[in-house]
This record gives sequence, C-alpha cells and structure tokens, in this order.
Amino acid sequence: MRVAVIGGGPSGLVTLKYLSQAGAFFPGTHIDAQLFEAAPQIGGVFYHHVYQDAELVSSKFLTSFSDFRPRRDDPDFLSADRYLEYLNQYADAFGLWPHIRLSTRVVSVRRGDEAGHVVTYRTPEGEEVDWECDAVAVCSGLHNVPNIPDLPGVENVPVVMHSEKFKMSDQFGVDKTVMILGCGETSFDIAELAIRSPTKRVILCHRNGWLAAPKVPDQAPTYLPDSPPVDVSHLSLFDTMYVHPIVRDSMIVWDHYDKVAVGSAWVSTGAPHGFDQFIGAVPPEKFHASRLFFNKAWPKVNKHITPPWRPRGPKALPDRIRDYLLHTPVEDSDKIIDLAPFPSRIDPSGVAHFEDNGRDEYHRIKNQVIKPDVLIFSTGYLQSFPFFESPANHHARKPYPVARDADIRAIWKRDDPTVGFIGFVRPGFGAIPPLAELQAMLWIANLLGRVRNPLLPEDEWHYRLIGPPTARLSYGVEHDSYAYQLALDMDAAPSLTQVVRLGLTDTGRPFWRLPWIWAAAPNFTVKFRLVGPWAWPGAVQVMTDDLWEVITRRRGLFGNFTLAVMPMIQLGLTSAYYFAYSWVNGVLSSCGLAKPIQRVNEPKRRFEELAVKAKAMDAANGGKQGMTDGASVNGETNGATTHGL
Repeated sequence: MRVAVIGGGPSGLVTLKYLSQAGAFFPGTHIDAQLFEAAPQIGGVFYHHVYQDAELVSSKFLTSFSDFRPRRDDPDFLSADRYLEYLNQYADAFGLWPHIRLSTRVVSVRRGDEAGHVVTYRTPEGEEVDWECDAVAVCSGLHNVPNIPDLPGVENVPVVMHSEKFKMSDQFGVDKTVMILGCGETSFDIAELAIRSPTKRVILCHRNGWLAAPKVPDQAPTYLPDSPPVDVSHLSLFDTMYVHPIVRDSMIVWDHYDKVAVGSAWVSTGAPHGFDQFIGAVPPEKFHASRLFFNKAWPKVNKHITPPWRPRGPKALPDRIRDYLLHTPVEDSDKIIDLAPFPSRIDPSGVAHFEDNGRDEYHRIKNQVIKPDVLIFSTGYLQSFPFFESPANHHARKPYPVARDADIRAIWKRDDPTVGFIGFVRPGFGAIPPLAELQAMLWIANLLGRVRNPLLPEDEWHYRLIGPPTARLSYGVEHDSYAYQLALDMDAAPSLTQVVRLGLTDTGRPFWRLPWIWAAAPNFTVKFRLVGPWAWPGAVQVMTDDLWEVITRRRGLFGNFTLAVMPMIQLGLTSAYYFAYSWVNGVLSSCGLAKPIQRVNEPKRRFEELAVKAKAMDAANGGKQGMTDGASVNGETNGATTHGL
C-alpha cells in the first residue's frame, strides 16, 4: 500500500510515523508512505506563523505524543521554538526523514486509473512528478488561508497586515496607535506585545466576546498549591469512561463542566463573564461550556484590559474573593489596552468608526477619535485545499471531499475512506496534536480493514461543540469525549480489569499507581496504547513515571478531592443511577409492565434546532446570510503558535 501525506506539521508527522510503523503492529502489512511539505522545514504553523515570545497554551503533558515525551526539565508550557525542536527530534527518533520531501509542493491530487489517487508534486528543482498511491492523508492544517473580513476604507491605514505576517514587536513602530481586530489567543499575545512596546495606544476590537480561562499553576486557588496545568487537572473516569449512554447523549456532563469551568470563574475571581473577566462577555445564548472555546492567553492581558471595568475600592467583592482564593494578586497597569467593537469603516482621513454593539465598550469609545497607524487582522484562517481544486481534477470521476465533508469522526467521508483529514478538529479546551495522533491511528486501522466496531452516526454528536451549521468554526470538539470515542472505535479503551492487570506487571511501583492515573487523569493519548491494535509496551511506564507528575502535583485534601474524588462520585452516581434504572425498566418492559426507554440524543436535537433557525434566518435575508463568523465565541480561530494545535 502507498499513502501520501500532505503537510509536515504535527499532524502530518504523527500520521507518517504510524504509517511507517504499521507493519510492526499489523503483521504482513507494508505501507510505503511519503510526506510532502512545501516549506524547507517541517513544523507547519510552528515554522510559518511563529512570532516573538510565542508559547503553547496547551501543556507539555497533553500536547506531546504518546511515545515521545519532552524533557523532564522542560517548562510546563513549551515555547514555539522548543516545540519545533521537539518535532524535529520526533522525526529523528522514528527515522522519518527518508520519507519526507521538503520544499515539495503538492500541485494536484486526482483519482487514478490504476491506483486510487495520483499525486502531482513539484520538486525543489521545479520538475512536476506524478506519484500513484492508494490513499491520501490531508494534514495541511486549520491555519491555512488568512481570513480577512471586509473593512471599507482599510486602505486609509498606513500599515495593514494579517497576524500571519506579524513576527516582531518592531513592526509596531514607535509612538504609533495599534489596532488589533480579533480577541482570540493570538490577538491577546499581539496586544500584550504591543502594550509592552513604545506604542502610543493599543485598541483591541471584538465582535461577540471571549471566555477567559486560566492556564498556569500560579493562577490556581491557594488551596491547590503547585497544581498541574489547568488542561490536565480534570479526571476522565465517569465523565467520558463508563458513562451510561443516556448520560452521554444528554447534557448532564456538559452542564456539570459548565458549572465547574464557567461557573467557578465567579467563585474564584468574582467576575461574571469568565476568569477575572469583567468585560467582553460572550452573548448569553452562547455562554455554556458546550458552545465555547476557552481563551487561555487572557492572563497575559488581564491587567491591561480589566482596570476600567473592574469594581473599585478596598471592599470591592471581586478583589476580596480573588485575594483570598488565588495566588496572584490583582494587578493594575498604567498602560491600558482599550476595548472596542469591530470597526464598521475607516474614513478617508484614517479615523476608525465602530459598530454600535450595545455594549459598555462602545459607549466608552464612541466619541473618541481613533486613527490607527497599524492595523492587524488577527481574525483567524480559512481552510483551503488547492490541490483538490486544480484543473487536473476537472474531469475527475468523483469530486474530492474537503474537511467539512468528513462525517466519520471528522476524519473521512463515509463513501470515500481513502481520503483522511488529520488534525482538522479544534478542542474547546485541549490540544490538536494528541487528537491528530488518535485520528491517524483510527484512519490507518480502517484503511487496513482492522476496525471491527461499526462506526455509528449516533456516536457523532456527544463530543461536538454545539453551533449552527453556518458557523466558520464548525469543527469544535470536547477533547476528552472525542479522544475516548476514537479509542472505543478501535478497541483501544482498556477495561478496569485490564488496567489493574497491567498495573500489577509494573514492577518497582505500587500496583495501584496505573489504575489511579488512568481514572483520575484526563484522556492522554498514551492511555489508549495500553491495549488495542496500537498497544505499546512503554505506555505503562510513561503513565506511571512521566505522567504521574500530574497526579502528585494535586497535593492535599482539596487538590485530590476537588479535582478527582468529588467529580468521580457525582458523575459516577449519575451513571450508576441510569444503569440501574435502565436495567429495571428493561425487566419491567419485557414483562409488559412498562414502556421501553425512548432515548433522546439531546446534542443532536440542539444541532438540528440551530440548523432550522439558520435556514429560516437565511431565507429571511434572501439567501445572503452565508457563513457566520464562526469565531464569534472567541473572535478568531485561535493562533497557531500559541494555541497548542
């Protein structure tokens, strides 16, 4: 079998690695895989879009691949440069370089007469070559074509760029007014660099708000000293593992984490809109964990945005709550990042005029004269697959799908399984590389005919972030639910007895260590290499050694009880109730004494409801609504280098 991999970022590299190792896991199998990367280096966005002081907002524990861990002395959050080094070391460790073609652009992919596909690529010397293959893994990434909204009069601003072109704070100039459009993680990174530079003024513009979230341990409550990064602080037992189908297909777990993740923001900081967030609220109809992407770059800019909106005075309740519960004190700054709605136009004199969004920031800024010298569109990216749209495909026997068409776990289209889209989901709170690793494992196993379980359409809904079909960011998932579903699909989710048995074989460590981290830690990809088609002997050691740090940093009664034991009890009792209820109902219904339970897939129902509303709105607008700003919950597609992808 021959497989082409398009794109040399994290998703492409991990896909290539599993393709090259397939023979070791599936005896009798040989896959000749070739990776095509247009750039002169691997790394994808971590090579193309990196900028000054960029670092991942997803922790090293979560972001790194299952069988290649970062150095123990690496900080919790790797810099973009260090992560690029990590990817190169990954290619070294698994001997991937002979399969990688750098400075080689894929010109087209077409369906072949003899092989399934023909990839036409351009060599560094400019020669175009055809390569026949049986399958194509598209790993070109979410951060592809800059999304630049229409802004009348933008040509009246002296310097205009998309965040893709931003590299260094020198680009702001000296004593300049900088306006940044978008309020995702890249936007906040750029705004923080701007306010630290010799700029005159910095204005951050947004459409529909963001949800601020903490990132690092020193933002944790004081009763959780030296706690692990937020993205690995939760458990998986009974929130994704061993959840009754009724619970899974309801909003019970979503509502639980909405209270924990969203509701706890007020408990810990006294802020109503997010972690320490007093402005830039997400609209009420979207203010729920099932509909949000969390912005973990917020703490960088908090002290520069919050002051005009924070309740003042020595007895202000938010400050009293925050001072008592958090390590970090309330910080003020004499350099303020002004908040504004999106500009509606730039007039001929270069003055920005703003949309009246009815929010406090509009009323504060509407009468001010703001004349930006530098305008940066930090408004995310659009997906593009030019190799499928080339003239060579005009006479294709069947049109190629794009990522949005992938209806099997967001990886491939049901009737076109030899075209896989790896890395085209974005977790609301998590990281893309570990999900791409699981996607590659499932896609390759399916290519080889080794997936025994039916991939049911009804299992597609519970892990998806809920939004209208017209949203630009329609590919959001809940990290742990999605990971566990992929593991179930390929029989890689271990049972309790299997985990205990493996724990007993881990000589030199307590037998209970593996079961505890398996239950009380999030769904690290390595959990799903304990058993199944891609089982790896080193998985036990990674969990009980490297990842044990996640558990041991939950110190004290509160650290372990609030982050692990209490959620296990709450969610476990909920599923136990429904298991018992379903069993009793089954017995009674078989005797004709009760009606069988009619399960309702609530996430699916909500998707369908939003689709009906979107269709009605489109009709009311004369069919011109088109695609909404799917970034409305965060303002943009979060930045490639800082989002952790």
